[in-house]
Amino acid sequence: MTCRVFVCFLLLLTPVAADEKRPDKRYFYQQLGIEFVDIPAGEFVMGSNETEDELSKAKIQAPAGFTVSDERPAHKVKISGFRMQTTEVTRAQVAAYSKATGSLSRADEFRNNGGGEQKANELFKQMPLLPWPDSTRFLQTDEHPVVNISWREADLFCKWLTQESLKRGELLRFQLPTEAQWEYACRAGARTRFSTGDDPGSLKGSANVADIKFRAMYQSVDYKKYQVFTFSDGAPFTSVVGHYDKNKFGLYDMHGNVMEWCRDWYGESYYQMSPNSDPEGPPTGEFRVLRGGSWDYGPCRLRCAARSYGHEDGRCRHNGFRLVIEQ
Repeated sequence: MTCRVFVCFLLLLTPVAADEKRPDKRYFYQQLGIEFVDIPAGEFVMGSNETEDELSKAKIQAPAGFTVSDERPAHKVKISGFRMQTTEVTRAQVAAYSKATGSLSRADEFRNNGGGEQKANELFKQMPLLPWPDSTRFLQTDEHPVVNISWREADLFCKWLTQESLKRGELLRFQLPTEAQWEYACRAGARTRFSTGDDPGSLKGSANVADIKFRAMYQSVDYKKYQVFTFSDGAPFTSVVGHYDKNKFGLYDMHGNVMEWCRDWYGESYYQMSPNSDPEGPPTGEFRVLRGGSWDYGPCRLRCAARSYGHEDGRCRHNGFRLVIEQ
């Protein structure tokens, strides 16, 4: 009996909450809810040789002022393996950065190029005085993609995440994807206009786009010049990340939801001189590359090959980003 009492006494001295004291073994980016998938090395045909007339015959209309000439020539590109974030960076993830650094919280930093809804049917009106995170007037939660974020701010987020990871002994470097990495990942082996096929309707269930509800909501838009998709995607504005079907690489929202900043400077004729292995864009430029189209874009600008661009410090209601880790 005495022996049993002694054993019980020892058990009482054993800390029962030992598991609660164990440090979080996850990577810092995982603590923020960021996930990555491995993108294998490979080769693909980047860009497109289709003209506006050829797209028009396929019932894909280029918006006024949008050209597809910068997508030519289509050319083979070899890509080394890398890791890409499965979703676009969310408001919650950027909020953690803003809280830690004090960035993105001062209204005077957002007096230029903020964009959002001012009132019904004024989709394209800029909102220059709205500070982040209230930089749009359409509903967003923590799980929605961050918008109204400039290329420079997205790059600073990458640097902050890298520094915080290094403090924890994690030898990881986070960056924006190159334009070539982005298109390779978007296609996920597809050679068609969209990763889901050549027809715009093939994106149903896979993308948040300008759809029939968009058309009903914004009746003042001239839809003879601004083509929309003929299905409903269920989201009037941005959607929570990861809501739609993922592509064959395991990536969500590579078409639509928000435009995504790439690392490269934009060069209209860059494809004519681009290296065929891991191209990184021109050495300098005026604009940075944006890819993927957004919730308020029609079929032409959501194609895998479609290119867009913006100023480093420009912000817009449909611009966001995702991360890569190069191996």
